[in-house]
Amino acid sequence: MIPVQRRKIIIDKISSGTPLSVTDLSRELGVSPMTIRRDLSNLEKDGLLARTHGGAVPVGGGSEEEPSFTDKINQYPAEKLAIARKAAELVKDGDTILLNAGTTIMALVQLLKERQNLTVVTNTVNVAMELAQSEGVNLILTGGSMRTKSYAMVGALTERVLREIHVQKAFLGVNGISIEHGLTTPNMTEAHTNSLMVQAADEVIVLADHSKIGRVTLSRFAPITAVTILVTDKDTPRDFIKELAKLGIETIVV
Repeated sequence: MIPVQRRKIIIDKISSGTPLSVTDLSRELGVSPMTIRRDLSNLEKDGLLARTHGGAVPVGGGSEEEPSFTDKINQYPAEKLAIARKAAELVKDGDTILLNAGTTIMALVQLLKERQNLTVVTNTVNVAMELAQSEGVNLILTGGSMRTKSYAMVGALTERVLREIHVQKAFLGVNGISIEHGLTTPNMTEAHTNSLMVQAADEVIVLADHSKIGRVTLSRFAPITAVTILVTDKDTPRDFIKELAKLGIETIVV
C-alpha cells in the first residue's frame, strides 16, 4: 500500500470521529509503528488530526459521541478479562474499595462476588446489582441520577456522598488516558463525579485496554500523576509505559 492510500484510510477513520491508535493502525495496515507515526505527523501538519501519545484524535479533541455500555461490552473482551483478573489480585480481604462505571470494571466485579469482608462503594447501578447478593461484601451505593449511557449515578447527591467517604483503593475505568491530558471521559458531569472518586482514594488503579492509551475525550477528571497503577494489556505501546515509569507510575501488563 502506497503512502497516499494509507493516509486516505487514516483520514476516513479520523473523519468518523474515532480516536486512532498507532498500534491498531500498524496492525491493520501492515506497516511499522514508525511509518504510522510519520503518516500521523504529516496529517497533523495539514491540520487533519491532532497527535496524542500513542495515536491521534480528531481536530477538536476527540469529543465524539459517547458509546453506550452495550456498544463497548464486546470490544476487546479477552483483554478486559485479563486486566480484571490481575486487578482482582490487588483487592485484599478487608479492603475498602471504590468502583466507577465501565465494562472492564464489570469484568472485575464478577471476580469479587465471593470475596469476604470487602467493602465496595460504587456509583454504578449494574455493579451494585451484581454484588447485591454477595454476603461477604458490604455494598454502598451512592445514589444520584442515573446516566443511561454508562449506568453511572451522578449529580449533587452522588457528589455529596463521595465527599464524605475515604477508601483505600479506587479502581477506575476510563475512556481515554494520555500523558498530556490525563484521564478523560466524554461526559462532563460524570467526569466531575470521577474526579471526586480520585480525591477519595489512597491509591488510584486505572484499568484500561490498549485502545484507551493515548486517547483523549471531552472531559478530563484527573492528571496522569494522580494514577498509582495502570493495569493494561500487552499491546500498550512500550514508550507510553516508559513515560509512566518516569513519573513514578507503576504499569502492570497482562
